[in-house]
Amino acid sequence: MLGWKYLSLLGLVIILNIFTVEVKADDEITTLPQCESLIRGSDSGSGEETCSLENDTLCLDGSVLKYSDCDEPVQGLSDNEYIIINCIEDECAKIMDNEEIEEDGLLIYQFGNNKVTQKKSFTYLDTNKKKLITCKSNGACLLETNEGYHVNDVSKSTVTDSPLINIDNGDATPVANVQPGNTYAGADYKVIECKTVSSMVKCTAREGRSGEIFVNSAGTGLEDALIECSEEPPVDDGSDSGSGSDEELPEMDVYCYPKEATPKEYYLNSGLNRTTKPLIECNDSKCEEKVGESGANYLNAARDNLTDAIIFCSNNKCEKQTPAGVNKYYVGKDGDDVDGLIECLAGEGSEEDQCHLKSAFTSEGYYLNSGYNKSVNQTIICDSTEGCNALKVDLGYYVNAGNTEKPIIKCEKEGNECVEEASSACPEISKAVPGNYCYESGQLKFFTVNNSTAITATRSDNIYAYAIIPSYGFPGIKTETGSLFKISRFFITRYYKSGIIMLDKNGKLVDSLDGDTSDITLFDCNETTKKCNEREGCTSNTYMYDSENSKVVFCNDGKLEYAKFTGYVVDANRFGSGTKHPYIIQCKGGENCISIKPKVSTYYENNGYDSNINGLIQCNSNNCMTVAAKVGYYVAHGENENAGIIKCTSITSCSYIQVKNKVKYVNAGYDKKNNAIIDCYRGKCSVAKAKSGYYLTHTSTLLIQCTSPTSCTEFTPTVNYYDNADSSESSNTIINCVQNSNVVTCSSEATNNGFYLSSISNVLIRCKNGQKCKTIVVKNGIFRGAFKGLTSNKRSENIKNIHERTDDDLEEDGKMVNLRDNNDDAYGIIRCVAGKCAALSASELAAIPMCEFNNNKCYITLEYAMTKTATTSIAAGNICTNNDRSVFYFATDTVVVKPNVISGVTSTYVYTTTNTNCLEVNDSYNDMFFTVGSNIYTLDQGSVFQYYETGYYFINVAKNTLVGGNEIDAYNDENVKLYRCNGNSCSIIDKPDSNTYYADVNKRILKYNVNNDVFTFAYEKDILCIFSNNKCTPNADMKDQEFCITYKGEIALTTTDIKNRETGECYRANSISNYIYGYSQHLYHMNQFAAEMVDQTGFYIISLSTNTTVVSKNYKNKNNSIVIYGCTLSSCKVYEPREDTYYYDAQAKNILRYRNGVWNSPSTSGFAYIALDPLNTYIYKFEKEGDEITIQGKANFGYYYTIDNEMYKCDEEDGECKLIDKTGYYFTNSGEVYSCVYDSEGLEATECVRKNCVSGQYYYIDEAYYRCEVSSLLVPVVSRYCSYDENVVMNFPLALTEELPDKIKQGIDDIQKNNNSTAVVKRRGKNYLESISGIFTNCTYNVEETKSTFDLVCLNNYVAVDEKTDEVKICNVDQLGYVECVEDEENPEKCTISEAFHSWKPSLFLTLVVLFFGVVMNVFF
Repeated sequence: MLGWKYLSLLGLVIILNIFTVEVKADDEITTLPQCESLIRGSDSGSGEETCSLENDTLCLDGSVLKYSDCDEPVQGLSDNEYIIINCIEDECAKIMDNEEIEEDGLLIYQFGNNKVTQKKSFTYLDTNKKKLITCKSNGACLLETNEGYHVNDVSKSTVTDSPLINIDNGDATPVANVQPGNTYAGADYKVIECKTVSSMVKCTAREGRSGEIFVNSAGTGLEDALIECSEEPPVDDGSDSGSGSDEELPEMDVYCYPKEATPKEYYLNSGLNRTTKPLIECNDSKCEEKVGESGANYLNAARDNLTDAIIFCSNNKCEKQTPAGVNKYYVGKDGDDVDGLIECLAGEGSEEDQCHLKSAFTSEGYYLNSGYNKSVNQTIICDSTEGCNALKVDLGYYVNAGNTEKPIIKCEKEGNECVEEASSACPEISKAVPGNYCYESGQLKFFTVNNSTAITATRSDNIYAYAIIPSYGFPGIKTETGSLFKISRFFITRYYKSGIIMLDKNGKLVDSLDGDTSDITLFDCNETTKKCNEREGCTSNTYMYDSENSKVVFCNDGKLEYAKFTGYVVDANRFGSGTKHPYIIQCKGGENCISIKPKVSTYYENNGYDSNINGLIQCNSNNCMTVAAKVGYYVAHGENENAGIIKCTSITSCSYIQVKNKVKYVNAGYDKKNNAIIDCYRGKCSVAKAKSGYYLTHTSTLLIQCTSPTSCTEFTPTVNYYDNADSSESSNTIINCVQNSNVVTCSSEATNNGFYLSSISNVLIRCKNGQKCKTIVVKNGIFRGAFKGLTSNKRSENIKNIHERTDDDLEEDGKMVNLRDNNDDAYGIIRCVAGKCAALSASELAAIPMCEFNNNKCYITLEYAMTKTATTSIAAGNICTNNDRSVFYFATDTVVVKPNVISGVTSTYVYTTTNTNCLEVNDSYNDMFFTVGSNIYTLDQGSVFQYYETGYYFINVAKNTLVGGNEIDAYNDENVKLYRCNGNSCSIIDKPDSNTYYADVNKRILKYNVNNDVFTFAYEKDILCIFSNNKCTPNADMKDQEFCITYKGEIALTTTDIKNRETGECYRANSISNYIYGYSQHLYHMNQFAAEMVDQTGFYIISLSTNTTVVSKNYKNKNNSIVIYGCTLSSCKVYEPREDTYYYDAQAKNILRYRNGVWNSPSTSGFAYIALDPLNTYIYKFEKEGDEITIQGKANFGYYYTIDNEMYKCDEEDGECKLIDKTGYYFTNSGEVYSCVYDSEGLEATECVRKNCVSGQYYYIDEAYYRCEVSSLLVPVVSRYCSYDENVVMNFPLALTEELPDKIKQGIDDIQKNNNSTAVVKRRGKNYLESISGIFTNCTYNVEETKSTFDLVCLNNYVAVDEKTDEVKICNVDQLGYVECVEDEENPEKCTISEAFHSWKPSLFLTLVVLFFGVVMNVFF
């Protein structure tokens, strides 16, 4: 209640306002009086006085509180105690606990350190008496008695746990649980708003604005659920919730006070949360701040007639709206009930126009929509169950339930509002035309044909009718069109909903296919064309969408059936472009089916008739079809925002899974080659391109491995680390798989700096702070492990058990983090040798020295050197480390134990001439190359690589730098060496023997000139080109430039000058180890990065399919083309092969001849007509061993029978070898005799037949003696064949002997004359040389002349008389002499060998007789 002092003060204010004279109100007591100013009457002779707080007044002596009467400091006070003092004029006394607190004249002090401090701008709550005292800035304090809420500044108050204090029924208490955004009605009729300031809730009071409405945070029910601010003061209704009667109210412009609410009321929120929750909604028990449904209308409970009658909310914002007039209708929110209808109607009689909410009901027609979306959803229709809904309607006529004067709503233009109109009178039947309508007696009537009665629908059944409408005869029809119409009790529209519709003979909708279906008319309807076409029958095994009944019709061998299934089928009745089916149908038990057109590529479970074969429906590029499933995962149900996956465990067993967590799957879908991964995140799955590496998947016992963005597989991991493809620079993690019992489980964990072993022996995972981990392929190198304690036998000990994988382990991004428990002090070291990487064992680790390092000088520490297994010296290219193995030192020279180094003896440095021997390995050297012999090393943080990357490297070994740039002198520096690396090893390249072009790793073409012994840039500017299928496309004209360089740095040789951006033939090798031949202005032997000019005379036989020297498979395959390059030094040209000539390739060690369109190589050794080089073609002897041919020598002059059955004569006079051109016998230089038939007309090839000789017998040919060896080979008689005492058979080949020796001729004549016979021996078998044979002896070999001589014994069939016995003897070659001779019965004049002859050895006598005949005949030769 307001006291009299307040009324006096109010009076003074009024006087001040009237007279504008500054007059002070009643004096306020603002402080205790000073003790020295008080004059007390006392008896100086009296005894000591005893003062107390209960009985005495108080004063201040400076800052000391004293009794006014005793002039003594007050006793009995506690530190920090508040002292409440009441003053009446200048007498001030402490209010004791048992005393009431006065309303004014109050002061508050706080005691401490024997002094007191006055509290100003302060709030004090007496918790015992439950009284609230507030102090002004001048120190004057007042007992607050106004009921309600008071703001409390906790920084200047005894109440520190609440920003509000409430006075209720005279008791003041702190308000608990004050939240940011709360609003309260202040005791002074201001509005109190609370918000967070510096992490604390702070409340402030402000004057309200008229019309503001707040949710009352102190409300206990609907009776005080709101706070209303109004210019009208509150009415005292007798309750105790207000601050008093009207006459006690302060004079204010706006009063804010609690307001009673009613259920289903809505207000625009004026509270602090109005930006996020702009609406206030009241239910049966309270009012709440709400977001407001976007696009919704609310009836404003604070409306004034039509003004601000609607609250419209959109996109988290709400605003008041005033209807444009009466007969306006809106869909209105109706609390938790279904939506109702907001009607804004004219007032009856003297009543003003008003809007009110009508709860859900069933309307007799449609209402014109006045809402924000009235051009889209033109009408409102209401249903008592489903509520009122704004409805987009088709063009046509509708019964208007909102205006009886204009009972028809006409919609004649899409995307526009509909209009009300009065209905025309029904036409006479004779004048009716299709499309006419009328509204009569509460019924819509429609005419479909001329001169016919109108069609009307009943309340229960709609009628469908087909009509041909003339131009502009119906809304939306501009030209004569046939269309299907739907006639309802409340509307007439064209019907064209996509799908099928089935009608009976009366035009009524068919919704049952039981029984006879023969009279059903089937229409195909299309929303795009807005037409329905009658169809005959259906296509077997297809599904059709019955759009009116929301069912699926299946065509079973021409019979219509309703399909009963839950799931998806392909809508084969609806077509897109061509024969594509872009729609599927989803049903639940065959009911409530919907037609879906997936906008993205996705899969569905197939529930159609062929599901036992094709388990899935695949939708892609506006076409859906059933497909056979493969075991795996598919992105599913992509038409909604919650796309999940389909898991197929067999070709027919597939199920849909909604995925909530962040997880990845291997994509089994059609697009897996482009998007190998399914990525599920925040409840939505989609295909994604994969990153090379590994992914965690749906179970911790499996991983996904992606070897490329298009190839991923699921596999069971082993105990190892795996590169996490999901890792990033901001969240760098690695996958760690460990074994628990018999199960390997995987999770991701944070990474450390260093290297991790992977599941692949030659692959390490490198991790650095701030960078994503990378995999590196290693052959040789040494690397610092990522964590301490890593040794080859401690891998499993260093990993925390992570077998239990629960949802609690999942963070927001789906990672799992495990901690590592390491107790060892040293980092592990990983060594890779020949592509096999492993952590060093404890003993291996001990073998790596520990070094001290200073200014690029290292020495092995004495402490380490004294260990049992210490390494006391390392050579260049090795490492030592610091004590905890975290830092590597790379030895550039020998490193020894400290005493040997500290002495300064430079002899310890054996590899270089410098006085440093090591480097600290870090990333400052990562662009340098360090060489030790043919080995190249690169250094980076925690790693020493032995470098093998393929290419040619010009390295300055003094500066350890890779040569590059445009200064050619840098390449010719004496310290520069050229290295060739093939991916497995490197070697130093000696200077080539001929001009050579190199494409170095800097993608620059250099030429080595053998004459000048220098490197030069091949061209002023290299030309880049694209190589593909043995063709090059350069980026500039290839004018007088043979070489271009590809974007990969490869060297390519063009065959001709190719113009810019045009394509021409060119050569490029596949690798640095693969050599080919390329021909342009010169012939080059080239690999992927170098081309050496051929400068060696000879032939180069090249397969055009491989551009390499030919091998057997090249020339045995008729489809392979072969070219011959003939070179004289570096001058080479293409040779057309001659069919009679073999060409020798010294590089291939092979000879080839091209005849009759086929290339052949000899199958055996022998002689051939061979071109060794462009200057030398002759008969050569060669040896074939396997596929390799060796030229053994050039033929001499004479005859040679080649491997191709051809006889050549090599002539001494012209120095050439030519084919024979005469028929005859030929004795070759190889000791063979051939009989050759030459066709002088050239119709047949020369045919030669080899003649046989008798093995072991001798032959006289061309005045020389030969012995017949195995294979009828005649070899000159030399000393080993010459035996003086031996009788031998000597043959004189008739065909090879033009003139016999005289004595032989004489002997032949004697045989003919005396024995009627011949000396020719008849041989069994074919092809033996026909010869005159005899017996010879006394072989003598003249070494100096290399000739042999024989003595004649006798000629075959020569007859002589034994002088001793007078027996007739005959010479026989088989018996090597004379044997008994008897008369031939058939030829009486002939003596023949006796059948009873015995082995005969000539006696001395007979020898003398023979010699006698020999003397007579003269010695032969």
